[in-house]
Amino acid sequence: MLIYAINLRQHADRRKHLADAFGAAGLNVEWIEAVDGRTVCGDEIVSRGSYPKAGSHALTPTQYGCYLSHVKCWQAFLETEAPLVAIFEDDVHLAEDIGVFLEQAESWFPEDGDIVKLETCLQPVRLESHPADTVFGRGLFRLQARHLGAAAYILSRKGAHKLLENSDKLAMGVDAAMFDPRPLLKHKMINYQIDPAICIQDDIAYRCGLPRLGFCSNNPVPRSRKSHGTNAAEYALYVVSDGLRRLRLCLRYKAGGYRKRVIDFRQRAASSCKRPTPRYKTAI
Repeated sequence: MLIYAINLRQHADRRKHLADAFGAAGLNVEWIEAVDGRTVCGDEIVSRGSYPKAGSHALTPTQYGCYLSHVKCWQAFLETEAPLVAIFEDDVHLAEDIGVFLEQAESWFPEDGDIVKLETCLQPVRLESHPADTVFGRGLFRLQARHLGAAAYILSRKGAHKLLENSDKLAMGVDAAMFDPRPLLKHKMINYQIDPAICIQDDIAYRCGLPRLGFCSNNPVPRSRKSHGTNAAEYALYVVSDGLRRLRLCLRYKAGGYRKRVIDFRQRAASSCKRPTPRYKTAI
């Protein structure tokens, strides 16, 4: 399977950590040089972003660089013939059974899916009550609400096209553009979640009994920098439209009976699960 890992050249310790983990799992990885937002001209950040448009965030240089690093991965993926790509940031811990999980991804990736999220942030999220499938002992659920973090996911070609069209202007952090259903974007993402998760970022991995490696994640978008409009009319329009979106989502959650729970990280899934039946179809 095609696997990309995002890494800044100066973070050699992170690269070694993740290279060793992939090597232990028998997986080959292609390294994508991350965009260092601190070296990008401020005028470029302003021109590429959509702030202060109502609902947008003023991205920091770090957030800007993180977003463009993922864009590089999506663009590189679409230049290949691969039906799927797994994308990782360099501060993740991998479960022991990730090798077979990724090697067989084409056999279990949902036909309608854009993204399958592989990580957990150990926060309550809404999932459908029953899994769409069971993959090597891990449930595959339709993700029905926000679950931020973009450190580990599998992306389809259809999903990559959607994300690039949603990113002509950068209005929020990359994880919100991918995994938050509330913002009004050109394309709605169809996301799935692995439960228990097969990856977790280092800054919260200690809560699952893993050793601290000292890597820090900088993805969250500060709420204080969100714009609600530049004048009274824009503010009123945004408050009303955002309130209606919130209401629609709440009604959908109640009607669907989706379960809200914390997704755990498990180093190895149940070994009794049978191999899934091949059913993935390439969508371009």
